[in-house]
Amino acid sequence: MKWCALLLCAWPVLAQKTHEFCAACHTEQVTDFQSHPHFQKNLSCDICHGASVKHRTSTGAAAPDRVAAPDEVPALCGTCHEAALKEYLTSKHAALLAQRAKVKTANCGGCHGVHGFRAAAQIERQCHRCHSSLPASHPKMQNASCTSCHAKHTLAAKR
Repeated sequence: MKWCALLLCAWPVLAQKTHEFCAACHTEQVTDFQSHPHFQKNLSCDICHGASVKHRTSTGAAAPDRVAAPDEVPALCGTCHEAALKEYLTSKHAALLAQRAKVKTANCGGCHGVHGFRAAAQIERQCHRCHSSLPASHPKMQNASCTSCHAKHTLAAKR
């Protein structure tokens, strides 16, 4: 009988989604994530950060189970987005990331956002943070985006 009462008391906590635990301290990230397509598919913080029970029950002294380093992000995202990962791994960005180059380079989160999802125009602005100037030989087209000419995950020229 005691276990039944314990279960009834624990049920609201057990039924909570991970993001509900996280929102108490990480309000901005959770609010951003709630607009993300991953959230719309009932995914929660634990997909990327693990259950992080020690983190949730600490007073801020314990790290989450997982925080992907920049060079780990493509593999993490690639567990679900296999085709995009396959394309990305052939890119110059992936080569720089694998070499742990001193030059900051793009990974999935850099373009698409980490907690909040970036729309196409926001991704385009993100490209221009590093690729602000184009070579003189570049065909500048009015109202064109990077992906008008380049493949979205490899940035190789489209044929």
